[in-house]
Amino acid sequence: MGSVTVSINIEGDPEESIAALRRIAGVDDGQQTAVVVEPPSPEAEPAPGSAPEPPADPVATRTPSQMPSRYRRLWENGASGAAQRQPVAEPPPTPAQWDSHLCNELVSNMTDGARRLVAVLAASGADGVTRESLTAQLGIAVDAIRTTQVSIGHALRRVQRDNGNISLPRPVEFHRDSNTYMLNPDFRAATQGRA
Repeated sequence: MGSVTVSINIEGDPEESIAALRRIAGVDDGQQTAVVVEPPSPEAEPAPGSAPEPPADPVATRTPSQMPSRYRRLWENGASGAAQRQPVAEPPPTPAQWDSHLCNELVSNMTDGARRLVAVLAASGADGVTRESLTAQLGIAVDAIRTTQVSIGHALRRVQRDNGNISLPRPVEFHRDSNTYMLNPDFRAATQGRA
């Protein structure tokens, strides 16, 4: 059987809306009103004017205390207006170091501009490249360097997630005191080892 989608639109006062939702759900709000909704049956339709038989154990007539606890909490939170989805806590990332496999994976996930930036920094040696020299070598503006770093960050997060939520140091570092971009030493060593 395929999934069923139900859309309900209730307009009006919040208290009236909550009361209407309670009536639809069959939750006791002081009135003894129950609504039973049955899926259409492939069997013969009942004769006009005759009422269909109610189900043996209609879910719609349950009181909040009879509801499963997970639904009761959802209903109570929703009725109080405090319904908020609680984020699922992820396990903390596992620290890791760059190796040739992770380096290859990162480079394969990078954009062409990011690969060019990393190639220039790898060729520059351990001292790195000044911002002005890097923009001149790549023929791009300073803002484009930032955009390229964001692209590298996206590729880095993808590699970290795909390898079991590991934590890797950033491959490209910027040192403000010397206005210099350089590769992380571990990433540089892994880059040299991958050739």
